[in-house]
Amino acid sequence: MSTSVILFFSTMITVLFFVVGITIGWTANDFLYNMMSGGDQQLHPEMYDEEGLFINEELLAVRFVDDTEEEEYDD
Repeated sequence: MSTSVILFFSTMITVLFFVVGITIGWTANDFLYNMMSGGDQQLHPEMYDEEGLFINEELLAVRFVDDTEEEEYDD
């Protein structure tokens, strides 16, 4: 076998193992993260009342608008 064929196949095998390793590692990390966190969605502390119970009512949202950016100067 020539050197170029050996280099080609060894490079392809290396790339294949690299891609498979990243895929397995990513999947295992996601699985372990979900297992360690209990699989439940973690909510922000603002979503709980003083006793630690989930607030089950309509919540208000506030958006601050900076008026200086919206002004157009026609000088």
